[in-house]
Amino acid sequence: MATFDTDTKHDFDLEVVKTEFKKCRVHDDRLLLDNYLNAFTELNRFFRLSGRIFGFVAKDLEDKIHILQSHRKSDKGERYESIQGMVNYEKSNQLLQVKGHLPSGSRTLLRLHRASEFILTFMARMSESDDHDKSSHIAAEVYSQTLAKHHPWLVQKMAGVAMYILPSRKQLLETMCKHDYAHVSTLLNETVSAGKPVYEITQKLYEENDLLDLP
Repeated sequence: MATFDTDTKHDFDLEVVKTEFKKCRVHDDRLLLDNYLNAFTELNRFFRLSGRIFGFVAKDLEDKIHILQSHRKSDKGERYESIQGMVNYEKSNQLLQVKGHLPSGSRTLLRLHRASEFILTFMARMSESDDHDKSSHIAAEVYSQTLAKHHPWLVQKMAGVAMYILPSRKQLLETMCKHDYAHVSTLLNETVSAGKPVYEITQKLYEENDLLDLP
């Protein structure tokens, strides 16, 4: 069974993910891109801890995060302060399908949005399970219901191998939570509660603008 790098285990902090998701959503349901990216940057630390297991996921997330950070640092950065502002700006200026040096922010974020469905659903299922349940089975089932429909066959096979060699539920949860193990289920639920509204608002925004199938 695969193991995680215990020397760097505590480099990941689920509390940070929860906090950044909470900060992402402001009073008028605008979603602040910087906090969204902060949450994903922290989540990516978890995937990096797995080494080769989820290495391909970590690289893909890093690429998407970097693209969106580059938009924020550009001379049009203020247009990318919120996810809604980004979508409106790119749609109004026919930038939704740009794939050059700096690809469309809306198209790029859609990939993170899809990943968030898998991550949040997986966290919810892990919080509801017990130590007798296999994290590999939970991950495979959630993946088949979420991300698999967006992935080509080869990526699905790679993901299947990665999930098959996941460590035990207890070891995985200890990696996901640097705090007391008894607190992990509560923290997972709190993180899902913070992230779910962000997912739902983004989903509705992309549905209303007919962007869920951006190539």
